[in-house]
Amino acid sequence: MKGLVLESHGHRVLARILNEEAPVVQATLRGKIRLQKLKSTNPVCCGDIVELCYNQGTGDWTVESVEDRRNHMVRKATNLSKQTHALAANLDRVWMVCSLFEPRFSGGFADRIALTAAAFGIPCHLVLNKSDRWTVEDRNLAEHWRLVYADAGIETWFCSALNGDGIPELAEAMKQGTQLLTGYSGAGKSSLLNALFPGLQAATGAISAYSGKGTHTTTAATLYETGPGTAVIDSPGIKEWGILDLQPYEIAYHFREIREIAPACRFPNCSHSHEPSCAVQEAVKEGRIHSERFLSYLSILANDNQYN
Repeated sequence: MKGLVLESHGHRVLARILNEEAPVVQATLRGKIRLQKLKSTNPVCCGDIVELCYNQGTGDWTVESVEDRRNHMVRKATNLSKQTHALAANLDRVWMVCSLFEPRFSGGFADRIALTAAAFGIPCHLVLNKSDRWTVEDRNLAEHWRLVYADAGIETWFCSALNGDGIPELAEAMKQGTQLLTGYSGAGKSSLLNALFPGLQAATGAISAYSGKGTHTTTAATLYETGPGTAVIDSPGIKEWGILDLQPYEIAYHFREIREIAPACRFPNCSHSHEPSCAVQEAVKEGRIHSERFLSYLSILANDNQYN
């Protein structure tokens, strides 16, 4: 029978059986699944649809196979690692939850998440949390970032999990499909999730009991079904985001501003980093491409993990 993965813990998963009763079960991955995906730290992740089998003799559940994914969000564990880590699968949108301060907003970090989402064809949004703390100058800075990402095709939302600013609008936007919330540690993802869906903790107490962790600290990605056909995946806070092995032309393509201007470059294989008669570099000088985004592009191109 088929199941939806709610949590993944190495060779064990929590899954909801996709039938009318919809019980949550704990299942162990078959060895063949673990061996098939040696390059991944977790061959099964939240949002996966799996084939489950029940052993009447032992009373145990096993994961026999994993259905092909529509997409997934994958990052390298570290920049030097050859292994990847899958955060979530079969997504309709990715929400990058950040704050202007505490922790300080990093465009370079956000751009790496946005690049990964674009590479897998997943729409991406930026959420700037903790707006209740902003001064007038802070709000001006937030508006600057909104403009930067609007030109990149990424919508930005301002909100506060503490006082409810922007929460109704954000909740309305999350009413369809499967969404992933990801971002820096300390940006307030779990608090935001509780503000968006107030009854969520009570409804998912059984899941927390299976995983043996509290409901207030995210130690593993967890899928919460928030309504008919709607789910939100809360992922642990991330300190760094290693980019997959993309070719330079692929990196440039997934920066929308660069992709739109690149055809005007003198050389068809222009990397936009040093070549003469580069239309992209000229656009940066003229302010038609935001310098923050261009610096992120150069940093990713150089495989530099020091976020701006």
